[in-house]
Amino acid sequence: MTRLDDADASSARSGIDSEAATDGSPAGGPATDDRDGDREARERLHSARATLYAAVGGAFCYPDVETRATLTAHDARDGVLQAAERLGLHDEAEAFLDAVADAAVSDLEAAYNDLFGLPDGGEYPVVPYEAHYTTGSDVGESQRRIAAVVGLMETFGVEPADDFAERQDHVAAELELMQVVAAQRAAAVHEGDDEAAARLADAERTVVDTHLAEFVPALAHDVDAAVGEDPADGERAYRAAARLAAELVKRDHAARGGDDEGDSEPDDAAGEVSDDGE
Repeated sequence: MTRLDDADASSARSGIDSEAATDGSPAGGPATDDRDGDREARERLHSARATLYAAVGGAFCYPDVETRATLTAHDARDGVLQAAERLGLHDEAEAFLDAVADAAVSDLEAAYNDLFGLPDGGEYPVVPYEAHYTTGSDVGESQRRIAAVVGLMETFGVEPADDFAERQDHVAAELELMQVVAAQRAAAVHEGDDEAAARLADAERTVVDTHLAEFVPALAHDVDAAVGEDPADGERAYRAAARLAAELVKRDHAARGGDDEGDSEPDDAAGEVSDDGE
């Protein structure tokens, strides 16, 4: 479903079915220390996050038959809903999947163009680029912000596919960057590589707190305003996608107390679990 090329082997288990891939005992065999339960819970947690970032990231690429088919397939729907349940976002995910299923590809194309397309000589109804929300009219700061996103993508081996013709601070690109980082974090936890897990947690903090937290909820607000009270089927799908993306970003931002806390993440069942096992 993604319009971004695969990053590397460590993120290969990412995607909309990654929750199923890690639910249960790790594939590598039995646990070897007394924190196995926590480790498995953390792996499932980050895998679930990767699943949802993959779904909403793909939804904001230009729609086509393949993308819609992926999002509406039975196994994919189950994987997304399982992940969303783990993160407390089941209702938002179900609304998103239902809205995509109700919209034909032509509905999605029309809505995408109406919401995110740039009319000749006009302005975007909804601007799909981060720099618009985080830097305003400061061109120099916008360029620095976009360069920072490009640097993050290069760090994690994420490259735009040939048919992805947007700037790299596009909402789809940044959400799919988070998919890759969350999937690599799940892989690091699975492999018991605490150093890599901590490094990836720091990277997530940068992506979420510095980039997505000020961007995605504001974009969702603008989509809500643009579609109005009686949206067409395609508009309803993008409104639901934007709401799910915003709630996912706000959840991840709040999980660390915003900018001020450490790297603890709420477990799916109880309390908080950090990547150092404490």
